[in-house]
Amino acid sequence: MKSLDKLWVEKYRPKTLDNYIFQNAAQKQTFEKMIASGSIPHLLFSGVQGSGKTTLAKILIDGMDVTDTDVMQINASDENSVDVIREKIKSFVITYAMGTFKIILLEEADRMTLQGQDALRNLMEEYADAARFILTCNYENRITPPIQSRCQHFRFKASDKDDIAEYIVKILAAEQIKFDLDLIDIYISAGYPDVRKIVNMLQQNSIDNTLQQPQSEGEVGDYKFELLDFISQDKWLDARKLVCASVIAEEWEEVYRFLYENLHKSPKFSNRSNWEKGIVIIADHLYKHGIVADPEINAASMFIKFTQV
Repeated sequence: MKSLDKLWVEKYRPKTLDNYIFQNAAQKQTFEKMIASGSIPHLLFSGVQGSGKTTLAKILIDGMDVTDTDVMQINASDENSVDVIREKIKSFVITYAMGTFKIILLEEADRMTLQGQDALRNLMEEYADAARFILTCNYENRITPPIQSRCQHFRFKASDKDDIAEYIVKILAAEQIKFDLDLIDIYISAGYPDVRKIVNMLQQNSIDNTLQQPQSEGEVGDYKFELLDFISQDKWLDARKLVCASVIAEEWEEVYRFLYENLHKSPKFSNRSNWEKGIVIIADHLYKHGIVADPEINAASMFIKFTQV
């Protein structure tokens, strides 16, 4: 049976700065000083999904002199209107804190409306002594300059694949899951750079204490395994059909990133010259994605251009 008693993502989420994988030693020292001082500025964490932004935010919150009642966590993908800012968040920050100050963790802040961000900016200014805001986002260019200027900004890069492999091997060993190293590479390729997604897929496919071969259908239901097969066989029109049938609106940018990471696995694009042409095609259609009326047609055009290289 599957090991689903507790989500591995939560079970093995780093709880301290010492267990967290930082970009460099200087970055770790910066956050150590914040915790030692007992205070933080407004913070903006930007970077790819699953790169540890929320994990680090929670470690910082745990290190502050605040009670659970002094912390509010909001996901802006669900609550992103100006009304949420004016009513829910404002009513929270205007009341007295039990500890030193209140903290608002606003995840996916890049999903907020412009009006919502304007209202947030005003709250950040007016209640700077009483509350601190930690914002996380995938796309920093969607955060307005006035918000960015009020935050100390940290950019999170995708974790090194070797570091991810070491991390998930430790998880599998702790869970006493038998595995083949080649399978680890497949799972990392399918989920990279989202570490959270990789761990979830591993847990889903650990059956009877053995990591199973990933499936494109069925229990995993992740089209990227099948997409990797199509890429490795240069079946670009099949890839187009798969992607257009599988991707939801919020995932399109993730698709472009996935293609960028895996294009070299295509026989056609394995040489430097063709790979460079392919990357230009991806970049062009990623740019157009933000302005086209129909993202599916835009993506279909990209796959067709791959066949013409």
